[in-house]
Order: sequence, then structure tokens, then C-alpha cells
Amino acid sequence: MRHTHALGIMALSVLAAAAAAGAGPLAAPLAGQDASQPAGGAAQTAAAQSTPLTLAEAGRRALASHPSIQAAAAAEARARSGVAEAAAARLPQVALESALTHFQEPMIVAPLHAFDPANVPAFERTLTQGNVGLTWTAWDGGARGARSERAEALAEASAEGLRGARQALLVSVVRQYGALAAARQVVAAAGARMAAIRAERARAGQLLAEGSAARLVVLRADAALATARADSLGAAARLDAAERELARLMGAAPVEVRGRPLEPPPAAPPEPPTHAEAAARAADASPEVAAARRRVAAARASGGEARALWLPRVDAMARYNGYGSTAGDFTAEWQGGVRVAYPLFTGGARGAAADRAGAELAAAEADLRLAEFRAAADADAALVALTAATARAGALDAAVTQYAEVARIERLALDEGAGTQTDWLAAEAELFRARAALVEARAEALTARAALARATGTLTLDWLAGNTEAEI
Repeated sequence: MRHTHALGIMALSVLAAAAAAGAGPLAAPLAGQDASQPAGGAAQTAAAQSTPLTLAEAGRRALASHPSIQAAAAAEARARSGVAEAAAARLPQVALESALTHFQEPMIVAPLHAFDPANVPAFERTLTQGNVGLTWTAWDGGARGARSERAEALAEASAEGLRGARQALLVSVVRQYGALAAARQVVAAAGARMAAIRAERARAGQLLAEGSAARLVVLRADAALATARADSLGAAARLDAAERELARLMGAAPVEVRGRPLEPPPAAPPEPPTHAEAAARAADASPEVAAARRRVAAARASGGEARALWLPRVDAMARYNGYGSTAGDFTAEWQGGVRVAYPLFTGGARGAAADRAGAELAAAEADLRLAEFRAAADADAALVALTAATARAGALDAAVTQYAEVARIERLALDEGAGTQTDWLAAEAELFRARAALVEARAEALTARAALARATGTLTLDWLAGNTEAEI
């Protein structure tokens, strides 16, 4: 059934243009309410209408401006800074210190390293001290390495989160693009229906004037025209909403989308995978699953950091000290050494850290299983939706062809006096409903293909440009 989409691709540009023309009188009141159109909007509208809007362009503009992407990118940048922060702990720390201290009683200016009665040390009340110190942790039981692994894993999880946010936004763009194309075709079909009923109303009025028809014929045509007008106004409202929503996703003004022709990608969609294949792909490539796996790795690294608390810490130190007072007496000396520290009692902090790390790991592993479950369920649901929408579109395609033929025959019969107005009006109404249902089914199929690509981790701008077919 998917091979029937080729005809729709060739017809979409014509139908979109017809939709814009047919929706003009109906959508005018709604368009007039648009307060976002700036000065010179007419020129902008004309320029926008001259260039087709592709699905890839809509997706690209959405990715460049949507707040959800900006938030996810900021979260990734924050996580990446954590990687740099953790890596800095492996390097020596150099610090500069200085102090000015006033004592109640005179204090020795510099440390006394030997006792020499012939050389009395200097004493002053106000002393100055300064030093440049270097400290490097030679060994901490693996805590630094664990923190680096944890930070790197969380950064990778944030990167997957950004990828997932991009894919979720692209699904929304595909949905709105399809909704806009469908709304335009429904407006076009409603306009064609109204034109046909107006012609019938004129014919009925002429027959009534000639005395060849009863007033009931005119009343029936008026009722059908009122119903068609109501359907047209509803279709125009949905078209206006679809244009505004797509423009909002793209970060554009509605005037940039309104009336602009849609250009579907030329490629036919590939054969969808089986349910087993889709589930396997989702487990391997879903951004949500990949992010959950990285969070499990981060939780395991936290366990290593907690275990390092039970081991001693070895620091190497070096310092160059300067001593003096307000009276001068400046002197300097260096010192260096190694310090080993091991806390004998921490009030249970080390045990609590181990418990917390274990709980984090259990939660992360549970989240991973849940992500895998949801990915498989999303892939299944998208595949079912795609199959159902494709089958529905195929059946409705045949129904539209049949209803169009029925309406044509009823029109001929009515013109020849062998048919009834009621039968023709009923055929026109059924044809309109079938056409509306057809374009909606095709829009649902397009969205389902995008949802399936997202579930299997393959939805990108390149996918939009080369692997979809927006035949609505």
C-alpha cells in the first residue's frame, strides 16, 4: 500500500496551492486576527509563499530555536564542565597566602631553628607572613578516578538526553507538518464542495423561478450549502491553528508559514521493520536507553568513590614561606614533605556513603530496565500505528475513488433529470468526509514513521530529508 504514495507526492504541490486559493475567503477572517504580522507583512508573505517549505527546513529551524533543545544543550554543557572539574583533581594545587597579624605581646618574627645567645631573634607585635604552597594528592584510594568516570558517564548521559530532546522535537515537527498539509487539503476539498453546491443552488433557484421545481429543492440546496459552509469554517480554523503551531515550533512568525507551499521529500519510505527488529533496534539505539546505561555506569563509579573513603590518603607538599614585620626583618625558607591521613572515626559517614552508592546503583539499574521496557513499547506502538494508518489510508484511497465516481454519476443523472438532488448531495458529503479521513490517515502514517524512527534512535534531519514521504 505504501507504493500508492507516489501519486500523492506529485499531487501535493497542486493540492496545496489549491488549498491556499480555496481557503482564501474562508480563512480571511481568521488571518485578519493575526496581530503578529509586522509592517511590510504583505511583502514578507509574498516572499514566503514563493519558496516551498520542506520538512527538513522546518526541523532544522525548530532545532535551532526551540527552548527544549536549548535547555538540553545547557544541561550537557553543565555535565561536560563536571568532567573538566573532576580531571582537575589529578593536577597539583598551587595556592598563594598572605597574612598580617597584630599580637598583644611581641612575637618572634621568624621560626627559630637553633638557639644562639649571641644572635637574639627579632620580636615584633605586628607580623607579616606569606607563602606559595603546592599540594598534590599522590594516592586517594581511587576516589579521583571514580569521580572522573562518574562525571564522564553523566556527561554522556546528558548528550543522549540532548539527542532524545532533538528527536522528540522532530516528531512534533513531523506531526504538525502533516497536520498542516492535511488541513490545507481539507480546506481545498471543502472549497470544491462549496463551489459545487453553489452551482446546484443557482440551478435550483433558476428552476424554481421557471416553475419547474418545488421550493423544497432550493431549501435542500440552502441547507447543504450552510452545512458545507460550517465544514469549511471549521477546516479553516484547523488550518489556522496548524499554521500557528508549526510556526511556533520553528520559532517563526505565522506569516512565514501561512500560504507557503509544502514540498515533500522525494524518497519513498523504506519497508518498516518487524516487531522483533524494532524492539532490538530500540534496545540498541534509543537515546533514553543509552542515557539510562550511562547513568548505571555513573552509579557504579559512585560505588568506587565510596569504597575509597576506607583507604588512606597520601599527599605530597611543598611550600616557600616568607616572614617579616612592620619593622622589616624579612626572611624566607622552603619546606616540603609527605602527609598520610586516615580517619579512624567519621560518625558513620563512610558506611552511609556506601549505602547511598548501592541505592543509586539499584535505582539506576531499575531505570535502565524501565527505559528498555518503554523503548520496546514505543517501538511496538509506533509500528502498530504505522501499519494501521497505512492500511486505513489505502482503504480510504479506494473509498475516495469510488465516492468520486458515485458523485460524478449522480451529477450526470441529476443534470439529465434521471437522478435526485438528495442523492447527489449525499454523495458529495460522503466524498468530502472520505477525503478528510484520507488525508488525516496519511498524516497519521507520516507521524507514526517518525515515531518509529525515534523509538529506534534513527530520527535525524537527514532522515527527514531522505527517508520520509509527506504525501498528505
